[in-house]
Amino acid sequence: MKNIKLRIVYLILGSALLLFALFMLAVNLIIPAHFVREAKKALISEAQYQNRTIPYTDDGSFFDDEWNDTEEHFLTPSIVFLELDNANQSSVWNRDAYRLEKELLEYCKGRDLSLNQCYTFKTDRHHLIFMSAQENYGDGEEPYSYIMYIDIGPITRYIVTLNWAFFGVLLAISSVMCLLGFRFGRDIEKEAERQQTFFQNASHELKTPLMAIQGYAEGIQAGVMDTGSAAGGILEESDRMTELVEELLDISKIDMGRQLLAFSEMDVRELLYDSIRVVEPAAAGGIAIVPDFPEEPVTVSCDDTRLRRAVTNILSNGLRYARSELRLTCRADKRHVTIRIQDDGDGIAEADLPHIFDRFYMGRSGKSGIGLALTKEIIHLHRGTIRAYNGEIGAVFEISIPVSR
Repeated sequence: MKNIKLRIVYLILGSALLLFALFMLAVNLIIPAHFVREAKKALISEAQYQNRTIPYTDDGSFFDDEWNDTEEHFLTPSIVFLELDNANQSSVWNRDAYRLEKELLEYCKGRDLSLNQCYTFKTDRHHLIFMSAQENYGDGEEPYSYIMYIDIGPITRYIVTLNWAFFGVLLAISSVMCLLGFRFGRDIEKEAERQQTFFQNASHELKTPLMAIQGYAEGIQAGVMDTGSAAGGILEESDRMTELVEELLDISKIDMGRQLLAFSEMDVRELLYDSIRVVEPAAAGGIAIVPDFPEEPVTVSCDDTRLRRAVTNILSNGLRYARSELRLTCRADKRHVTIRIQDDGDGIAEADLPHIFDRFYMGRSGKSGIGLALTKEIIHLHRGTIRAYNGEIGAVFEISIPVSR
């Protein structure tokens, strides 16, 4: 997963270059070739029209119903007629086209141009498709010579402008996509690094109770450890490992968005009393857990199982650092319920406070775990907030969740 952000950028740039190349191929080759073909068709059609045999009526007029019914080519209005005399010079000059027609005449001089045959003539700004033609009047009159041409130069110049416009748009879009792709790739790299760190830390956390269990088992096998105390140690480490595995599974489900909560209305005081009963056996050394709840019910919409686990994790954490007392308070207003857990220990080191809810963060105490990180995720699933800070005495964890969903 290294350098994935650069790979995404290269993929975007490569795709943009391929798209631009295909556009250049279509616009600069296919479209001009199409208009060249259509210009030739228009000239040939016009030549056939000019050389047609016109039937006359009895009164000297003529009718041309067959040609009138023929659909005119869309480039026919663009045909320019250049009259020639026997000296192959222009007999009528269009002032605006003087230079172009002069260059065309110079080009035709000395060349044996077949009649009714299409030719190409290019200058810096013009692209002419032309044809040399004659009309014979008979009765000994000199044939009438002229050149018909269509200038598709404006189309080619428009294509050049279109190239630059498309390049500018593609460059802008590619730049934005590269920026977004770079950020997306960076997020993927961070997530991959986070997952790798997560699995490494999880393996380390699981290895600790496993090594303890192995030590107890080897002590029993070697006959140097009392079977009863060793069995108690094995059960304790097994419970610890089971709890860790459950926490890992829960936080993995949350990461994948598969942790669904079962909300119901309940008195949060009952949930807090249940949490106290769960952790009381671990309250060694005479540490007292002091509840401070209002007398009236505090109703909240929550997943009681998940929220109880979150509170239990904080209580268990507080018991490790409290000297004599762990105070649990609950207050409510119209919109939120606030649960505050405070110990009377030394508090949290200032350097550890910003990372206290990070997964497997090891602070100055030398202990790491995932319990507080899971607690934070559970509170967020309840659309609540949790924060940790140091009070006048000890550390304080404060949870705030909305009364209703």
